[in-house]
Amino acid sequence: MNVYLFRGNKKKHSSRIALEKADKKSMFQAWVVVTAGFFTVLILYGTYYCFGVFVKPMSASLGWSRATITGVIFVNMTLRGIFSIITGRLSDKYEPRFIVVVSALLVALGYALCFRINAPWQLYTYFGVLVGTGMGAAFVVPVATVTKWFTHNRGLALGIVASGVGVGQMILPPLMRYMITEFGWRTTFAIVGMMVCVVGIPAALLLRNSLHNTVYPTRGKVRGDKTKSDGIAKFQSNWSVTGAIKTSSFYFLLFIFISISFGVVIITSHLAAHVEDIGFDPLRAAFVLTLIGIGGIFGRILIGKACDKIGSNIMLTSCEIVQALLLFSLIQAESLWAFYVIATLFGLTYGGAVPALVMRISEFFGVSSSGAIFGTLIFGATAGAAIGAPFAGYIYDVTGNYAIAFLTGGIVLTVGSGLSFIAKPPKKNPS
Repeated sequence: MNVYLFRGNKKKHSSRIALEKADKKSMFQAWVVVTAGFFTVLILYGTYYCFGVFVKPMSASLGWSRATITGVIFVNMTLRGIFSIITGRLSDKYEPRFIVVVSALLVALGYALCFRINAPWQLYTYFGVLVGTGMGAAFVVPVATVTKWFTHNRGLALGIVASGVGVGQMILPPLMRYMITEFGWRTTFAIVGMMVCVVGIPAALLLRNSLHNTVYPTRGKVRGDKTKSDGIAKFQSNWSVTGAIKTSSFYFLLFIFISISFGVVIITSHLAAHVEDIGFDPLRAAFVLTLIGIGGIFGRILIGKACDKIGSNIMLTSCEIVQALLLFSLIQAESLWAFYVIATLFGLTYGGAVPALVMRISEFFGVSSSGAIFGTLIFGATAGAAIGAPFAGYIYDVTGNYAIAFLTGGIVLTVGSGLSFIAKPPKKNPS
């Protein structure tokens, strides 16, 4: 009897060791996916947010109005939104690496062809259609993939991936502005295409779906433990995308997403040009985009982690309120240090709003269809917010300044913060 008892204990001990080894392997794989997502987002969104430094040189070289040039962002964002739904759905069923590789190739091709732009239709085809289509997978697929790997520390993991946007904004805009000064905007576009291939494709190849629905990358916990996980256990079971879009909660999140995107596209597309208009040199003006990136790095990680502790709703509402106040303050700002402070704080709060919003989505609807749901929300948000850049460009062309554009952006963000405060998870899952 004691022999059988010993054998039984030994078998249980061996099983526990095997589980712990498997869990450590899953932990390692999960953080590899986070790292891959970080670099994917860095290069794809980092290069995209450099477009603002091309606006004034292109306008001077080609003689086009700012409304004409920034109008391409409407096409880009609309297609990005449409393909976010498609790539989000695909990432729920197939390996994300192949989806993102194809997307990176489209983005690289679009930038490379911008070297040849001589007519507006070319800009709208290359940057609008090709880059916009490829960008459909740039954020939704890495974020949806990471969401499925994590329960504990999901806010931190999402913050790290999303911080790739901030790192890209910190490094690339001043680099692009320097290269435009040295080599011209055409050659710089070609270089951007090469950068996307060199960094984006290897990073994309490391993205993969979890073999299980989620893993628990926290030391000392193995699968089967009765642990308290954030997000799904806190609110709802997994929803299908068709079930989610029938709820009022989905549309609250959609309008919140639109308000954030509307303010962001105004800032990232026009702030550098606005600072130049005030009288500062191009490199100092481009540095505001770098500061947005630096602020975004800290915002995505610190506020993402704070969401794990304090709650995503409080953090999301607070970020939107601060963003609204910053847009209002741009109406009166004139000194360089004021622009730098505003840019840093805007990056901090915009960066923090991203993981907070993604966490709200998973808290409301679960993770099994997170790619499709997130992609659908991105489509609605980008389609609604895509008017931000051409709207601000039109305001400048008509009035000679951006005051009305900044005021409108602040009002939209104020409304969004109110919706964020009152948004509640759906009560019943019909799917």
